[in-house]
Amino acid sequence: MIIKDFQIEKIVKENKGFLPFLIYGPNEGLARDHIKKIKSDYLNDVDFEEVSITGKSLDLNPDILETSASSISMFNSYKLIILESLKDKNISELERVIDSAPTQTMLIVRADNLKKTSKLRKFFESNSQCYALACYEDDAKSMMRLIDSFVKENSISIDRDIKNYLMQTLSTDRMISYNELQKISLFYTNVDATPNLEEVKNLLNDASSNNLQKMNESVMYGNTAKSSNIISKLLSEGNNPISILRSLVNYLKRVHKVKVEMKKGSNFDTAIKFLRPPLFWKDKDNFHQHCTRWPLNKIERNLSQLLDAEINCKTNNKLSNVLCERSILTICHEGKRRFQN
Repeated sequence: MIIKDFQIEKIVKENKGFLPFLIYGPNEGLARDHIKKIKSDYLNDVDFEEVSITGKSLDLNPDILETSASSISMFNSYKLIILESLKDKNISELERVIDSAPTQTMLIVRADNLKKTSKLRKFFESNSQCYALACYEDDAKSMMRLIDSFVKENSISIDRDIKNYLMQTLSTDRMISYNELQKISLFYTNVDATPNLEEVKNLLNDASSNNLQKMNESVMYGNTAKSSNIISKLLSEGNNPISILRSLVNYLKRVHKVKVEMKKGSNFDTAIKFLRPPLFWKDKDNFHQHCTRWPLNKIERNLSQLLDAEINCKTNNKLSNVLCERSILTICHEGKRRFQN
């Protein structure tokens, strides 16, 4: 069955029998966070043995999962089995264990993004004894909850400007966001000072995010040379090509949202009030130009092309840098036509 993240704790706390989970999706950090919480928080009152098995191990020894699930260590009362990199062909071994429902065992299958046609996903979602949890990228609401939770847990006071800045710069991957927030926590712990925006920017190495913003603006203006230089710099500094693509995707989504509101009859100043997080005042003039010059249908087409480019980068890792730059500069060439007059 399909569950939400807030249901995990209750499910684990109320049932120490056999529990099979599928935790999947592109948000690697969020998935790891759920598994960490299961181990450190939800199973903290149970002595358990942890076993990790991969799809490759199953290929070499198809009985390894069943054997592991059926045996409990004499030193522990519970077993946690974590399965990773499973393929659809491994599902028969998985089904045998789930059908036997070994007591005092939790089974967690960790997978990347799964299509609706995936046999693994279908099996967990349709089986009333199994639990399927999707971990998609953090959106504005989940990011706001993360920031609020961080502030509360660390007793740190941040103003509206810092919160808006974090909303714009934190990653859509939960683990990366945690690491960034941890920098703030470490810096201000036991320090009698209130966080200010400039210090936070320095702590989070704002150079990279500034370059991403400059790239987005240069691409939309059609400045090919500047865009190419910034992309090369970002890649040389170790930025993931997918994160670079997503930065432009997020920028285009914001332009798209404002264009839609303007099409409904709002003026620009009213339309940008719908943006979450709010638009920084220093970015307003450039953003206004992009919303004015770029047609809605072109924004939608470019969004589709960037999403295709992200998929290509994931499936062709060795060519990801080239594919990233090529797809962005294609949009940049179109931007040049928008601003050549």
